[in-house]
Amino acid sequence: MFFMPANHKILSRKIYLPIWSSLLCLFLCNSGNWLLAQQIDVSQSTCGINEKNIKGFTVCIELDAKSVETGLSRHIKSIGKFSKAERNAWEGKNQMIQSISTDAIDFYAKQTVSPRCVQVFMGANRSGVESGLSEADQENIRKMVYDFALEQYRNDLKKQISEAERVVNLAVKAHDKRFQEGEDLKNRLTRTRKEKTRLIEDLDVNSKLNLKLKSDSIRNVSERETALEEIKKVRQIAEEKKQKLGLVK
Repeated sequence: MFFMPANHKILSRKIYLPIWSSLLCLFLCNSGNWLLAQQIDVSQSTCGINEKNIKGFTVCIELDAKSVETGLSRHIKSIGKFSKAERNAWEGKNQMIQSISTDAIDFYAKQTVSPRCVQVFMGANRSGVESGLSEADQENIRKMVYDFALEQYRNDLKKQISEAERVVNLAVKAHDKRFQEGEDLKNRLTRTRKEKTRLIEDLDVNSKLNLKLKSDSIRNVSERETALEEIKKVRQIAEEKKQKLGLVK
């Protein structure tokens, strides 16, 4: 089981996921090759192509028929000039294929789909005759069939690993996005708390200012009343002076 450290929010994105992906790929490649070596079974067989019975070798590949057909077509093109003999069968006459024989040969390949697997046959005769090849040449064909099957399994594993890495990358991107969203939310929350504190402080200042304004307003009313009383007194004194002035003859 794989355990993450407490501070995995950063480490999981920058260190552990890449390392884990690399180790997983290495494990798949190494273990895959070992399994392939145990599972690939090449058997000697005879196959009918263009009304000819060709001796060769057959391997059973448990992969998608379309991918095997694509692989077989590429393989045939890589070793010589071939033509389609029949559906999913190739024929190349008078071919010089050094990996098989130093002599010219008529080479054949065919793909057949069975309920259990995709069967791939490869075989050859000496060019121009239907006689078989030497044991060494036959062994070279057997090795070619084995190597072809091994290559197909390896390519399939590479596709699986590539797809797994794609899924991991998508998961990492999704994790990064959620992580960044979390950081943004925390920052927004911090800013909101600071704003709340500022508003509370402003409210306290406003409350104190409001109390002061009320106090000043009450004092102002009192001062205005006092001023009015002073005006009344002055007016009364002035009236009394006028009355005294009127009495003077």
